[in-house]
Amino acid sequence: MYQVLVVDDESDLRTQVAGMLRARGYQVDEASNGVEALEKLQANNYPLVLCDVKMPEMDGLEFLRHVREQQYSTAVALITAHGNIRDAIEAIREGAFDYVEKPVSETQLLALVEKAERAFEMIHRIRYSAPLMPGEGRECVGNSHSMKRVFSLVERLTRVNTSVLIRGENGTGKELVARAIHYNSPRKNGPFVAVNCAAIPENLIESELFGHEKGAFTGADQRKIGKFQYAAGGTLFLDEIGDTSSATQVKLLRVLQEHTFTPVGSNREVKADVRIVAATNQDLEKAIKEGKFREDLFYRLSVMPLFLPALRERKDDIPSLVHHFIEKYNKEHGSRMLGIAPEALATLEGFHWPGNIRELENAIEHAFVVENSDKITYFSLPEYIRQNTAQTRRPTFPRTTQGAPISFLGMDWEKGKETFEREFIVQALRSNKGRINLTAELANIPKNTLLRKIKKYSINPREYGGNDTEATSNV
Repeated sequence: MYQVLVVDDESDLRTQVAGMLRARGYQVDEASNGVEALEKLQANNYPLVLCDVKMPEMDGLEFLRHVREQQYSTAVALITAHGNIRDAIEAIREGAFDYVEKPVSETQLLALVEKAERAFEMIHRIRYSAPLMPGEGRECVGNSHSMKRVFSLVERLTRVNTSVLIRGENGTGKELVARAIHYNSPRKNGPFVAVNCAAIPENLIESELFGHEKGAFTGADQRKIGKFQYAAGGTLFLDEIGDTSSATQVKLLRVLQEHTFTPVGSNREVKADVRIVAATNQDLEKAIKEGKFREDLFYRLSVMPLFLPALRERKDDIPSLVHHFIEKYNKEHGSRMLGIAPEALATLEGFHWPGNIRELENAIEHAFVVENSDKITYFSLPEYIRQNTAQTRRPTFPRTTQGAPISFLGMDWEKGKETFEREFIVQALRSNKGRINLTAELANIPKNTLLRKIKKYSINPREYGGNDTEATSNV
């Protein structure tokens, strides 16, 4: 549950604000001044602190400075009287998230808190969906030295208006990082406009980015506003920037240098009040040597480069990622998946993941669709992953269904084979709740063979599937 700390020396106002938030389901704690708030913050790192500007002992601005000095990952929003708006604006320049005026309107308060909550969730999602790099001896997602360095860089980028170049393979979370930078920056109230440069034909991209006037070219029967104008006051995300042509690169360079652009077919210049965040999966240094990408544009874009490594380079993070996606799809599908079987996790860890985190998430969602037990099993993973995993730890059945160890004394091949067959079928039926067709498909057993073995070993599928009619009708 999203937690908020309300700080105000006026108990009536503090109680009023806390009451509004509790009525909407937020968990709220209270403090009467900045000193008390810092003590509470040390014990519980609240995602959001709503703090009055004028308070005894320690006012809101001093509290904000302490929060920034200690590098708490807490958003601070100020509650201010109308006459102190200038202080609130100055505080935002120093890193405050936002402010709300007295008397506090419930509508404005909830809008501010919901905006802060979205920003918090965005950063939280980066922990799982953006590249996660293990540190020295640390496997916990978000706690490694490398991961802290990434978050530290993202936090710095939210405080400035510098262009950013995010680099990494497809599926590593480049757009997610771009959104997090936007929604935690002073431009968060402006639009976030994403453009996939590789998906726009070359003869249309200039019009798409900068707009055009009526009659500028054949088919231009009306004036069109480009993405740079749509993104005014916000952030323009240029994905796959490496796929743009030389002509487009020249125009983008001019916008970055002059902060103005000219729509197609127009003589007027338009101010570009927009922050550019670009992304690419290409080797731009190689493209520069080959004359495919402008060196001056590269340096303009990469003032603050951010590199997102592939999932195969940080496989220690897979267990945490899997846990996150299980929680996500439990909510989305109304399921109660409790976890993942060891052999299934080992299979995921052994895969090379060309599609990175996006592909991993798709694999978990696939398992949710086909799995009938309360854990993701080896057989519920996509077949192409099972068949293309190096050194997969495949399911083993060291004990019989009665719990006794399987004995291979005497080394009788036929008896050993029959024992394994029976245990394999029992485990497969149990994983699929006795469903014959699903077991045959996921365990890669021809249905007729499965039915024959069930009869041979006197296995009753109803023991594993309740009253499932399919479990009994074919036996």
